Amino acid sequence: MKLVRTSLLFVVVFITASAVSLAQNDISAQLTKLLDANATGYMEPFASALGADLNSGLYHSADLHSVLGFDIGLKVGYSTVPSDHRTFDFMLPNQIKFGVATLNAGTDYDQIVAGSPTFAGGKTGIPVVVKQSSPQVLLRGQTIFTTPGGFDYPHLPLIAPQAAIGLPFGIEVIGRFLPSTKVGDAGKVNFAGFGLRYDIDQFIPFCPVDLAVHFMTQKATLNDNGGKKVLSLSGTAFGGEVSKSLLLFTIYGGFQIESSNLT
Repeated sequence: MKLVRTSLLFVVVFITASAVSLAQNDISAQLTKLLDANATGYMEPFASALGADLNSGLYHSADLHSVLGFDIGLKVGYSTVPSDHRTFDFMLPNQIKFGVATLNAGTDYDQIVAGSPTFAGGKTGIPVVVKQSSPQVLLRGQTIFTTPGGFDYPHLPLIAPQAAIGLPFGIEVIGRFLPSTKVGDAGKVNFAGFGLRYDIDQFIPFCPVDLAVHFMTQKATLNDNGGKKVLSLSGTAFGGEVSKSLLLFTIYGGFQIESSNLT
């Protein structure tokens, strides 16, 4: 996963005393509290889960449509974030300006906050307090910062309309589109995708099964509750599938390589 910098004013969090208890709002409000490395750890479970959903349900048979044959249906993806990905180690800077005092990591506070929620974790962040052994006597025991809470969203289902139409030469075109859909309290997600499938068994005389290969590319965006684009996630998948129709049933299986990239 590759996370690039966006216009998130991280420094503001640490130079104002109001950073002690910033209220949870939507995803933009949470990301403004993160440093670059923390943003990666915070969003990684969401990117992995959504990427898996995007690349799910691309086929249910290797028997492609004939020319101008088509189908329209709903494809369902469902991902669960493992429990060990619902928290991460939040890294604080070497110094924090708190009011008129300058606090130092290690001496005045712990630089690594273990167990801080990721996007999928609990809604309550972890408070950072001045150590009892800190030289800053008047600040001992005070909370100087609270890590962002998550959205308590460990399960990410995704339902998307998908259409496919057959073309000449054993080619099938796949299209997907999902209008803006609410993701818990975080914001709204939408995506579109395009893919191709190709009939392989047309080259194998008397082949007892149907064989096909496929390629799919998709892109999803997450907007905050104000409509501002927060991130985009692109996903690609390619692989092959085999199936056999038996009366009213179709037995199928396949192999797929997937990748996703978060900005």
